[in-house]
Amino acid sequence: MPFNFYKKPQNNDDYRDIKEEIILELLRQARHSYNLALGVTAASALMTLFGVGLFYSNKVSEASLTASGGVLGTITSVQFAKDSKDELEEIMEKLLDETEQ
Repeated sequence: MPFNFYKKPQNNDDYRDIKEEIILELLRQARHSYNLALGVTAASALMTLFGVGLFYSNKVSEASLTASGGVLGTITSVQFAKDSKDELEEIMEKLLDETEQ
């Protein structure tokens, strides 16, 4: 039965467990961010369609306001989802670089 006099492997295991927890948390946050962006995009698309409906019913001022709000919401949510994805990829690269060292 070999004895392990060094604590380093245990520290590596603890470090690996912490990294795994961080990865799981990042994936959870990315999933929620994606779901939020999807919901906002759907709501924005509905607002845009509502604006088009108002435009066809000759209520131009309300239509332009509603459509612009829908488009703005869509652009914002898509940018938010992209930023979240980029941040997740950056953190994953850092974790992989630390693992290789």
